[in-house]
Amino acid sequence: MKISYKWLIELTGLDWNPEELGDRLTLCGTACEYIEPADQYMQSVIVGEILAINKIEGADKIRLATVNLGERQLDVVCGAPNIEVGLKVPVATLGAKLDGGIVIKKAKIRGIESEAMICSERELGLSDEHAGILVIDSSATPGQELSELLGYKDDFMLTFELTPNRPDSMSAVGIARDMAALASIKVNKPQFELTESNEKASDYIKVAIEDKTACPRYAARIIKNVTIGESPYWLKKKLILSGIRPISNVVDITNLVMLELGQPLHAFDYDRFGSKEVVVRMAKEKEHFKSLDGADHELTPEVLLITNGKDAVAAGGVMGGFDSEVESDTKNILLEAAYFNASMIRKSRRQLGFVTESSQRFEKGADPNIIEYAIDYAASLMQSLCGGEVLSGIVDCYPNIIEPLKIKFRPKRCNDIIGTELSSDKMKQIFEDLEFSVTGDSDFEVTVPTFRPDIEREIDLIEEISRIIGFENIPASNTNIGSLYTPIHYEDKFKKETRTVLTSVGFDEFISHGLADSKLANILHTERPQLNIANPISEDLNIMRNCLLQTALTVIHHNVSHRSLDLSIFEIGKTYLPPDEKDYWAEDESLVLAVTGNTQHTWREKPRPRDFYDITGAMEALAEHFGWGEFSFSPKEFSFFEKEISFEVLLQGKVCGLIGKINPKVAKKAGIKQDVFAAELNFDYLLSLSNKLIAFKELPIYPAALRDLAMIVKEDIKAGELIQQVKKSAGKIAESVEIFDLYQGKQIEKGKKSIAISISYRSKDSSLEISQVDAAQKKVVDSLVKNFNVEIRDK
Repeated sequence: MKISYKWLIELTGLDWNPEELGDRLTLCGTACEYIEPADQYMQSVIVGEILAINKIEGADKIRLATVNLGERQLDVVCGAPNIEVGLKVPVATLGAKLDGGIVIKKAKIRGIESEAMICSERELGLSDEHAGILVIDSSATPGQELSELLGYKDDFMLTFELTPNRPDSMSAVGIARDMAALASIKVNKPQFELTESNEKASDYIKVAIEDKTACPRYAARIIKNVTIGESPYWLKKKLILSGIRPISNVVDITNLVMLELGQPLHAFDYDRFGSKEVVVRMAKEKEHFKSLDGADHELTPEVLLITNGKDAVAAGGVMGGFDSEVESDTKNILLEAAYFNASMIRKSRRQLGFVTESSQRFEKGADPNIIEYAIDYAASLMQSLCGGEVLSGIVDCYPNIIEPLKIKFRPKRCNDIIGTELSSDKMKQIFEDLEFSVTGDSDFEVTVPTFRPDIEREIDLIEEISRIIGFENIPASNTNIGSLYTPIHYEDKFKKETRTVLTSVGFDEFISHGLADSKLANILHTERPQLNIANPISEDLNIMRNCLLQTALTVIHHNVSHRSLDLSIFEIGKTYLPPDEKDYWAEDESLVLAVTGNTQHTWREKPRPRDFYDITGAMEALAEHFGWGEFSFSPKEFSFFEKEISFEVLLQGKVCGLIGKINPKVAKKAGIKQDVFAAELNFDYLLSLSNKLIAFKELPIYPAALRDLAMIVKEDIKAGELIQQVKKSAGKIAESVEIFDLYQGKQIEKGKKSIAISISYRSKDSSLEISQVDAAQKKVVDSLVKNFNVEIRDK
């Protein structure tokens, strides 16, 4: 959601700069993701006055305009049809960067030098309008900065990434309410005057609701004799900076109220509505509806409709109908304000195939009790800006009033849970700043307003206290005492140790939700069943993930898209499978590791491509830390791995995962164009191995004898097979066998590779004689030559 910085300041009166405002809101849970200058496409754009217009020889569609820029005059080639002498226009001068990636440079057009551009609204980022240039008010001064003239200077567009449980934040007043609570002030909500005529709205319209679950409340007002026209500049500016295109004064007013209060409204042309009755009902099977965009929709009974008693005139909470929209000749308005069931709007929106500003707000959960204030506010604006006559009364159908929830709150319990010593008065003040009403002294009864449907229990109220005082101000505790002490579970301890080991070897942890895209899941594990989500929040998050590998690829794609190309990442999380015959779905814990890009450049090492061994090295670090023994790898083809680098992972003789290089075709479908290596391990199995006593191993007292062995082998021979043969041949005195070099290149015969192995010989009973080591080494060489036809390299 986008909102103007100055709009929020107008509602609160605070003097916070944009960065402070964004940081404070983010820390309290209303995340401000981006702060962009409102005048980002108006730098080096100034007001110009057209002094003369001349034809250009050989050109029919472009003309040469002489423009007064205050201190100088400039000739500008322009193709707009609406340029006239005397007009004040926006002129982008050299170096200006306009919307669409346009940069103003010196250019020759038809042999005429031009070093400026007269701009339309689209080039300035104001709207999509580009049929002609923007005409500025005649009182503007040539040479004046356009951003200063239009009020865009020192304003910013704030983009908020809101969580699904905070529908109140889908409005300027909702965000301002959090700001006010942080500063312990009150929000300056819109104040207005409304004068009603003697005629009654109820004489013009009746409202009936057939499905009171789908639509608990529907209200209507009648405004007569409006004049449709352009909205005043202040209104259009608020819409533009919120990402909404101005249309006409009546439609713009409904959008303004929605943005400011969070209550979607819809204006019908009363004379085209078709009757004096509004009937809210579910669609009939195969009933047709023509939406505002002119598209015809065949419906099912899952779509909620607003009808005139016979025909559909709108899809409730989603989009209006084509036949009753407000047009330039509209005179009388039927104004709708309703409260719709969130799940019903979600079903309607999915079937109709589009998302609107209204549907987003209804899906999250609107406020059923703001309707009267919102519809009156809109009616007052139509009265003052459109010259409308507001008929007396609201026709309001609200059969089952939704009352605010009352919750018992214990200040002492709150302090115990978050570890603070806040006074009861401070907590009461926070609730009142959030517009919750509070009664009681030692224990409170808190009345939660209906604009906060996410608050259901005492713990939710405690969270409100926590976020307003600031999570950063809650003291960290290193003790294990207190009334709420719970001993650390072994599983949590194991996870913590796993994270410590992996981060110590250079991996970064990511934490994701459990949602995934069924399309990518089908590419990775065609045979693995999927747990579908009945009402997904988006089409690409429609199942619970059935493997962590998919999540890792999604995270890599996101990072690579933002130019973070070099990654070593891991996640510990659950995977989900559909219910079995007992209706229990399976939840298994897994560990995924993935690497891509290059290693970091250090004073000791140059960057190199991350590979298979970066992952196996991390796995070896885990095995050594927890005393599991060695991982082994058995070749096995997986469709999402490259055939040559695709393995099952075994630990203590049992398959516990898979590892390999992601097939480039699969990576491309995930939006990744660089090599990715990944492993997914059964975390529950690793946990079972770790919940055991680790046997003490006596430190060696006799020295080791090291021998290196370099050989050339066929490229299809696995390094693991060579290691197993060395261990088998050397016997118990081979303390460790490791690969330390692998080479394929010009100096090696095609179809072969060079492998170097380091063998550490040691006896626990005595010092080894050189002859013993030499004999063991000869035995190893002979067995390798016999079994693998290796060629031993002397140098």
